[in-house]
Amino acid sequence: MPYETILLFLITDLTFCFTPGPATMVTVSHALPAGRQGGMRGALGPIVGINVGNFIWYALTAFGLIAMIQAFPSAYAVLRWLGVAYLAWLGVAMLSGARQNLSGSAATAEGFKRGFLSGLAVHMSNPKALFFYTVIIPPFVDPAGNLLVQFGILAGLTIFTETAGLTFYAALASRARSLGRADRVQDIFKYVAAAVLICVALVMAFLNLEEAGMALVFNGAKGGFG
Repeated sequence: MPYETILLFLITDLTFCFTPGPATMVTVSHALPAGRQGGMRGALGPIVGINVGNFIWYALTAFGLIAMIQAFPSAYAVLRWLGVAYLAWLGVAMLSGARQNLSGSAATAEGFKRGFLSGLAVHMSNPKALFFYTVIIPPFVDPAGNLLVQFGILAGLTIFTETAGLTFYAALASRARSLGRADRVQDIFKYVAAAVLICVALVMAFLNLEEAGMALVFNGAKGGFG
């Protein structure tokens, strides 16, 4: 997997993980009751559950996309372009979309097991996760490369970014007074995240066009020699 693809995916995934959503809200709700001393301990269950959910989503996606690539390579090419378009649309939508307020999270004091199950249930039932794994992942996967290795790399990056984002918000939740300030900072972050997603979409579109052009030249040369 090319380093530029890894970097682009890392930037994209960090943008998603640092934009509060259902996973962030459930993590914050478990970190709040523990306060300054135990906030991170309270958030551990949801963080682990959400990351187990990531592994499940990656496993389901990997086998589904590998089968599609092998059976319908042209359909997979279309899916990659849909992923690029979806990234651009998300960036534009983020500029006008409503944000979720961390300060409005309802605190629930639960143990590790309950937190784990809550995080897993929220992540597996989140419709945005389905879109992420079926539409966002394909543009970053090279169908000509080792698919299992590529999915392994992407899964490792997602575990890192997801843990980083959730840990950041859990730390804020352990200092509850910071949540209101974090909500205000989201307005600025929203524009930065939107710009990042649009830029990544443009770069991925360029790479797709470049790859298509190279394939066209190669096939033309092969036809000339034949």
